[in-house]
Amino acid sequence: MAESLTHVELCQFLEAHAPFLAAMGIWCEESRPGYAVARWKQDPRWIRPGGYLCGGGLMTLADAALYMAILREIGLKAMAVTSELKMNFLRPAVGGDVLARARLLKVGRRLAFGEIHVLMADGGERLVAHATSSYALPDAEASPPGPAGSTGTA
Repeated sequence: MAESLTHVELCQFLEAHAPFLAAMGIWCEESRPGYAVARWKQDPRWIRPGGYLCGGGLMTLADAALYMAILREIGLKAMAVTSELKMNFLRPAVGGDVLARARLLKVGRRLAFGEIHVLMADGGERLVAHATSSYALPDAEASPPGPAGSTGTA
């Protein structure tokens, strides 16, 4: 467990190693070992006809939230990568920001498994989507690569 890792350190790591999240308007709102909440700010670029947020963006949000929860559990290991993601869309995401609440269910030597609840940020508890995901974990001695276009580690 990476209890000494702070929320601020996680956010700085994500800025360096996953800059596409900020470009999409996704950030980590809350985190602790094994748990994270990611927020996706509503933006007209991601709206489909009918005012629905696009499903691919919701999947990215869910995937990012679980990555955040995993990093808070195992430490800053960039090469923890998605090996499987399944999402059930339960109702449209319409009218505001969206939250993804991720929690780890199992962390092994090579794999981590978790679930993600996706809901509107307006305070309602009705699920927009439910996802489960597995991550392949790097070997303990593997060092993470630096951000895209750099050499060495960050």
